[in-house]
Parts: sequence; structure tokens; C-alpha cells
Amino acid sequence: MRELIDRYQWAQQLDVVMTFAIIRGRSVNEVVRIYGGHPEQRQLMTMVEAEDAGLDDGDDFHFQVFEHQDAVVALENNGWSGTVPEIARRASAGDGYFFSVHWNGNGMFRITEAHAGTVTAYFEPTFGAQPAAPDDVIPEWGVGLQLQPDELRAACLALVEQQTDVAFDQEWLVKKLPTFRIPDPDELLREVEGSRTP
Repeated sequence: MRELIDRYQWAQQLDVVMTFAIIRGRSVNEVVRIYGGHPEQRQLMTMVEAEDAGLDDGDDFHFQVFEHQDAVVALENNGWSGTVPEIARRASAGDGYFFSVHWNGNGMFRITEAHAGTVTAYFEPTFGAQPAAPDDVIPEWGVGLQLQPDELRAACLALVEQQTDVAFDQEWLVKKLPTFRIPDPDELLREVEGSRTP
């Protein structure tokens, strides 16, 4: 794990609020629909352009979704749909798998994992093995994590690679990628009871 964290130290300098998810068992179109988007409304944008488009659209966001290796990657710049337990449940339903990491400008982090429609991890890694909230779910692999506060972004990307075998490619930050407009997840799931509960 130490070697992976060292390799991702460049992420500490990123000026971006980000949610990075890896999904297996779903197509790109299925992931777009789960997040509330329309697959036919695909645009090519960089991560910065996607954030700017979201700011221009008021309550909506833009996220990037594409196939990579044997998975689907979902990147949100200034979005958090990939942290919502109901999104994780839907994306992992059946034989699927979902793993995401998130950080925001206030120094908050979130790790979410789901297998076959069940949330198996949902916690704030800043607190190690201690739940930050009553409904946090800390899996066996999360117990004993001793992540340093000054390298949590690097550690989050390292955790994604450790758990999914998918490495974050810095090129994704500047490359034009398939981008889709999605609603605020709280609006998308307004009628779904317990959508924020793992």
C-alpha cells in the first residue's frame, strides 16, 4: 500500500473536488442511467469543461463515464452521486461491483463499496477504523487503515487500485472524455426512502 500511496502523491496538489468510481457488471449506458443521465446526450469534454458546464446548468452536474480495462469508470468533478448508497446499490445489483472514493474542498472524504446490491463499505477514512457516523460501514479491509491526513487524496486513489486493480490515469484529468448531464442525486432519489443510508 505504501508504494501505491507514494505513486499517487501528485494527487495532493489537485485543485478539484472529485468522486472516482469503478463499476463492474454494468455497461456505460447502464451507469449513465443509474446516475440519472441520458446515454444519447453524450458530449466530449475535459474534466474542467465538465465542471464549468455543471456550474452553468444550475442544479445539474456533468460526469464522465467510459470503459477501461474490464470496468466502467465514472468521474465527477464537483459532484458526489458516487458516494450515495442507493447509487452504489443500483450499480452493483445482480453480480455487479461498485467502489468509489470522494473528497471535497472542506477536507471531507468518503469511501463507498457495494457488492451485489449491498453496501459493504461506507466510511470517512480520516477517522481510520473509527466510525464517523452511526450508519458508517467499515469492512474488514478498512480496519486498521492508518492513513496520514496530509496524503489522503493519494491514499484514496491507492485504495481504489488496491481494491479494484484499476489505476487512476492522470491523462483523464485533461483528456476529452464522454460526458453526460446528471441531476443532483438528492433530487434524483427524492422519492426513494433511505437512499442515503447504507
